[in-house]
Amino acid sequence: MRRTITALACCLLLSYTCTAQRKLEAIYSDVALFWHAFDQLQHAQSKEDSIRILDQEYIYKGSAGVQQFLQGRISSGKYLQKTISQHPNYYTYLRSHTTKLNKILPRLDKHYKRLKKLYPDTDIPKVYFVIGALNSAGTIQQDPIVGVDMFGYYPETPKQELSPWLKSVLRPIEEIDVVVMHELVHMLQKGNEDTENTLLKKSIGEGAADFVGELVTNSNINKHIHDYGNAHERELWHEFKRQMHDTDISNWLYNGLTSKNRPGDLGYYVGYKICEAYYQSSKNKKQAIKEILNISDYDVFLARSGYELKLGQASR
Repeated sequence: MRRTITALACCLLLSYTCTAQRKLEAIYSDVALFWHAFDQLQHAQSKEDSIRILDQEYIYKGSAGVQQFLQGRISSGKYLQKTISQHPNYYTYLRSHTTKLNKILPRLDKHYKRLKKLYPDTDIPKVYFVIGALNSAGTIQQDPIVGVDMFGYYPETPKQELSPWLKSVLRPIEEIDVVVMHELVHMLQKGNEDTENTLLKKSIGEGAADFVGELVTNSNINKHIHDYGNAHERELWHEFKRQMHDTDISNWLYNGLTSKNRPGDLGYYVGYKICEAYYQSSKNKKQAIKEILNISDYDVFLARSGYELKLGQASR
């Protein structure tokens, strides 16, 4: 009996140790696979031939990350071929920077440990790095996926092919770890899925990923909108408040391609400020992180954050 108990205890200890020591697995084999297909494009005899190469040599051979990234991102070999043909110099330039991944990704271990310290329930086994169609730096499907193609922006980057939106959102590859942590935070969120997808819910969800990600990395993937947001915070809040229970999010989220006269995605900023106010007003910071990641009622969360009251006091 004692031997059985001892054996069981050893098994439990081993299980606990393996779980406690689990690291985030970074899968970036698809990057090399893409460049292999990219090299073959120079020998293509037609557009159709180029599409076939991308389908057969990249998409069909790609990992589960590529297959998941097809949904609303890569879309198809045809769409990817069109994007590459419109940005040939950018993709060619990007290539040399993707070789830095193996030096940058070790930072994820440090970030992941920090995230687990802030939120002990963190348990995410892997993240995929793929080359996409210049429309998404990251998303989550079954797994978190990062679009490496959005990380080739430097002073010497060929910019003549880039739209104003791309110029505003592309980043150097050295910042890719910050996007990874934003997506990992999304994986941890357990909001009430039965509620309607209102502007308030969506914005707090994105803002929470930015805010917690910043606590982990000391950086923010949307810092480019904070200068504008900070300069127009009160007017943005009043505008947002009138629309926050609507399900039309087109003026606030995922609108970088269509927003005029101001930056897109300002819902991220408003959501961030609400989460920041909630965190700052909480005595127990670890509990605050747990509550930010497990919101069941977004109106109650907003009220408890004290954001509007704080904003009014700051304007006096």
